[in-house]
This record gives sequence, structure tokens and C-alpha cells, in this order.
Amino acid sequence: MNNTPDEFKKFSSIMVGVSENFGGDISKEQLKTRFNLLKEFSIEQISRGAIHLLKNRRETFPAVPTIKEFIDAIRLIESPTVSIKAEIEADKVIETLKEWGRDAEALFYDEITTYLMTHRWTFRQLDMMAVRDPGFVFFRKEFVKAYQEFENDKVAGRNILPELSGPESGEIKKIINDAVKRLPS
Repeated sequence: MNNTPDEFKKFSSIMVGVSENFGGDISKEQLKTRFNLLKEFSIEQISRGAIHLLKNRRETFPAVPTIKEFIDAIRLIESPTVSIKAEIEADKVIETLKEWGRDAEALFYDEITTYLMTHRWTFRQLDMMAVRDPGFVFFRKEFVKAYQEFENDKVAGRNILPELSGPESGEIKKIINDAVKRLPS
């Protein structure tokens, strides 16, 4: 953040809004202290951290979230954990099913999601699951579990995803690129 009156005004508005939401008050001295301690972050990062706290904070004491809570929220947003990343990817799969239906293709930027949606599940299976599990609770839980296993294997150096190499890979990559080009922007 820049040490300008405009930045301080935006910062103050965020902090006062968060503190009021949790039933607390914040003094001008506390605002100045927080402003100085959170200077390393941009106003956008602080705003996203505040939104995260408003949506996810469980503690009610202290009424005003601490500086550490803000820093943790910002860091969590900047580098999400594997489980959060898996939840996001599960949401993408469900949104793709809702938008394109049972004939959707598993074209995702994330290689683990693509692998899971071509080798473990298909969109046709998901479409049939929707009748028995309307909120996709079971699928979401299983997808996150499988995603975490793949990610942990990747981190441990045991990448079990197949590599696209060899003479057939040129055709596969061409098909993938053609399909990606057809996707709406």
C-alpha cells in the first residue's frame, strides 16, 4: 500500500466495515497501527482478505479480526491449499456439467481434473448421479479426496499421470488444441 490519504481512507473503510460486521469498534490509533503493519499488502489483497474473513470467520472473539487473521486470510487466498484447490476444481466440473450437460468434454486447464474426468468419472456418470445426489455431495467429497491423492503423489515425486509424449501425442495434442479453440471465450 502507498502511504497516501486516499489509500488510508479505503483501508479505514474496509476495517470499519469488517469490525462493524462482527460487532466491534476500531479506534483511529488501531487503524493507524493496522495500516502500518499491513503496508506490505495491496488494498486489493486486504479487500479480498476482508471478504474471506466475512464469509469464513468462525470466531466471535475478539469482535474485530486480528492483524494475524488478516495476514492468514490474505496468504490463504494468494496460495490456496490443495483441498481448496480441489474444491475449486470440483466446482468447475459441476458448472461444466450444468452448462454443457452429459455430453460435455473433459477439457480443463488442470491436468489432474482432466485425468479424473476422463479416467475415473465421466460427465454421463455425473448426470446420472444428479438424480440420486442432487447437491453432488458424494461426488464432491470423492473428487476432493482423489484430487488430493494425485497432488500428494505429484509433490512426493510419484507423478502417476501419463505423459503426453511419443508419436500418438501429436494427434492428441492437436485434438485438444482444436477443442480448446472451439470453446467460448
